[in-house]
Amino acid sequence: MLRTNHPVLKYAQAAPDAVFSTAVTSLKPEDAFDPNRVKCVMDTHGYAIYFSRGLIPYNKSAKVNPQFPYLLHLGIQSYDTKFLKIYPELPSTPLQLEEDLEQLKVLENGYKMKVIKVNHEAHGVDAPEDVEKIECFMRERNLS
Repeated sequence: MLRTNHPVLKYAQAAPDAVFSTAVTSLKPEDAFDPNRVKCVMDTHGYAIYFSRGLIPYNKSAKVNPQFPYLLHLGIQSYDTKFLKIYPELPSTPLQLEEDLEQLKVLENGYKMKVIKVNHEAHGVDAPEDVEKIECFMRERNLS
């Protein structure tokens, strides 16, 4: 449960036209092509345009541009309570099924999603090799 002053909730309340809000942070270059690290692009008003398991935006060089501010989706999400009743009734969408990302179902059905950029170092545990990365991260910070 998110605390009431959490940035995701604060920004969601400031965007009443959005039925969903979610947090992103900077994407590390080494995670650029990892399909378990979901990437996000947003418009100039802070609303989601697209989410992908691939690197977005993708440039002609097919390399990570160290000057571009790529975004990593953190998976912290806030929904409008009315929308929570609607969401299960929405049909699955082609992009949602292709990317296997529920956020795309929201966007493809024409709803707005507010994106909040936070300063957070994140690493999910999506594959067995991620456990070692998390253990290393915890050792470096003396966490048990």
